[in-house]
Amino acid sequence: MKKRAGAAGFTIVEILVVIAIISTLAGLLMTGVMIARTKIRKDQVKISLANIAMGLKTYQTNMGDYPPGSGDIASSETLCKELTTAKGYGPYLTRLESKEIKDTNGNAELELVDPWNGPIVYTRGDNLTNGKDFELRSAGPDGIYGTDDDIVM
Repeated sequence: MKKRAGAAGFTIVEILVVIAIISTLAGLLMTGVMIARTKIRKDQVKISLANIAMGLKTYQTNMGDYPPGSGDIASSETLCKELTTAKGYGPYLTRLESKEIKDTNGNAELELVDPWNGPIVYTRGDNLTNGKDFELRSAGPDGIYGTDDDIVM
């Protein structure tokens, strides 16, 4: 067989270098996308907590006190029931999407949840030592309460 003089084409090394460069760029892009998604979810939680806080303040104005809540999943269930039913002048939370209310522990009681499907925990002021009327807490992306990524209002 005869070799053609000046045959055009790429060597395997050149193709592998291009694939490596494209893979590196794709990896950097995906890292940026994941960081942006986490920030967007944290912002969604802050908005949800602000809406729940507004509902709690309206509930307190109409009912004379905040609903009971000790900072566990049962308090999340109670909060969801109190703010979404027509009690007094309620319901106090009306624009909730189905992804914001779920049964996270399988007992047929609904809880308010964050974008990571963890319950938003509610603690009433008489169970707090910081002088606040109430506290709302999301466990954040790691799903563990009491860590640095918790979102608290």
